[in-house]
Amino acid sequence: MSEEAKTGDGKVPSGEFWTNEMEFDSTRAEHDFAQDGASDRWLEKLSGQQVRMLCRLLNLKHADSIQKIRPPLHDQAAKDLTPFYLVEQFGRGKSEVAILEVAQEALPPEVVALCIRQKRESRKPGKKETPPEDRYDKNALLFALYAKSPKLLKEVFHFDKVHKKGFASMAMDKAAHHPPKASFKAFLTEKAIRETIEAYQKPRRDGSLSELQGIWVREERCYVFIRRTERPGHIHDGHRGIVHGYRPEWIVLDFSPDGDQVNIASHSIDEPREIAELIAGRFFGCPCNFVNEEKKTDVKIVKKFIAAARASDNGIGLVEACVANSPLNGASKVRISNDTTKSLRESLDQIDKIAGELMGNLANVEWIKVLYRDKRVGLLFHPDELDDAKCEVRYTDQRLNAFERRKFEQEMRTGHGIHILSTEKR
Repeated sequence: MSEEAKTGDGKVPSGEFWTNEMEFDSTRAEHDFAQDGASDRWLEKLSGQQVRMLCRLLNLKHADSIQKIRPPLHDQAAKDLTPFYLVEQFGRGKSEVAILEVAQEALPPEVVALCIRQKRESRKPGKKETPPEDRYDKNALLFALYAKSPKLLKEVFHFDKVHKKGFASMAMDKAAHHPPKASFKAFLTEKAIRETIEAYQKPRRDGSLSELQGIWVREERCYVFIRRTERPGHIHDGHRGIVHGYRPEWIVLDFSPDGDQVNIASHSIDEPREIAELIAGRFFGCPCNFVNEEKKTDVKIVKKFIAAARASDNGIGLVEACVANSPLNGASKVRISNDTTKSLRESLDQIDKIAGELMGNLANVEWIKVLYRDKRVGLLFHPDELDDAKCEVRYTDQRLNAFERRKFEQEMRTGHGIHILSTEKR
């Protein structure tokens, strides 16, 4: 194996790395790969990008045609191929966006370019639409990341959660009196966070365990990943029978650069917020309390946006809606949807003409779905109890990856004048 293909310490990661840190059953995968003919069958299924990357990492010719460079891989020692098989199995179901995010930061551009499987189309003159993005071969990228350092796979494992989970936006209910001189990023060390988690855990005495799994900084945001034993459970391990233990819960804390705002992804409600408050409290040197963020928008602006989405002339088409107290006889609730069009305009126009305006009263619109980057994103409208002229707009952020969320929020804010928040709350 080439120097490039070796891990950071020159050794293949241990079973502990795969099983505990990556939550991947490497023993079973190794057993499957050791079966007669398994390696040959696997090599024949590899894409051109994967074959070329493997040859490059194993010091084999990789610049020729795929038909010519694939055969030498069959003669490669099983010990050199097995780690890459494990990597491929680990990567199943992992987000391409998360993998590419780590790869573009950790790998040379020319290595990332080798993994492109579909080039973006050139934009025609005068065409306003954004051209399709390059598509990448996930496994080829993972091979290259593993060869540089298995720790990069752990980064993929963690940020895969960031791109797939919904986050509750929370802010401190009042500013700290004496902001620290040191940066929050400098404060956020493994030692400081482990001590904070231990301080949180010690008085609880409920049998649960919280473990720091990683800290990373992305685009000035500080991410803390914690794995916690949430509740008793059991699994069948396929060999000995039932194994009893605790079901793990992943807590992701996405802090702002100043530490006074945090986005939380978790299954439990109170525990993640309390841990975030302890972390912020140690930084600011005073008790901190995080509350759900609230952002209001004028009802007139929201109605204008819905009308534009209905007409599909604002780049975001209205594709589904649920309306209570409809103008139909009996004031029935109406849910209308179409999976094949980018706007419900024709259908809504017909309903309005026959029965009366369906979506005229925003208070009756329970939710809508709009088409954004070919994904159906839900928008919910919550009236302000103190001001009928304003409402709060929340959206189903788990439908979008982290990059798409930021773009969607910015577009809604700057392009349509609407401040949106995730439907997630704590």
